[in-house]
Amino acid sequence: MIKKLMITISVAAALISGGASMASEYTVYVVRHAEKAIAESDPPLNERGQARAALLAQMLSKAQIMAIYSTPYQRTQQTAKPLAEQLGISVQNYKPTASESLVARVHEQAENTLVVGHSNTVPSIVRQFGFEVADLTEQDYGDLYVIHINDEKRSLLRFVVPAFAP
Repeated sequence: MIKKLMITISVAAALISGGASMASEYTVYVVRHAEKAIAESDPPLNERGQARAALLAQMLSKAQIMAIYSTPYQRTQQTAKPLAEQLGISVQNYKPTASESLVARVHEQAENTLVVGHSNTVPSIVRQFGFEVADLTEQDYGDLYVIHINDEKRSLLRFVVPAFAP
């Protein structure tokens, strides 16, 4: 199941990009942090969340991601960390209230990027790329938005990674 999903994402990204690697062509992956522990002001990921973060790293390991952005909270940092470590790049912090400047920075850099956010910020970030998406609920952890930008053309794919027990 996981391998099939990874192949699907890889094929979808290749089809969207057409195999080209121009500077004006890039893909942005936007995801909510993985499952968190309960009853803390800045909770870490729980065991299921750690497993989902590891799966995300595995899924995106060949996506040629050059930048990773996360809010400064434990749960978002821990979601981004496995991929960042695997790729040998640092996670750059952004303020959850400053998504407009984040999107502007991503456009300016024009490179494959992972953005890790929250249930109340991920839809806003995706909307700022020009797509209408539904709000996420507190229970939505598996949504992965894949935004491909090729000059003025943009496309959006949404994958839902099912929950699983670690």
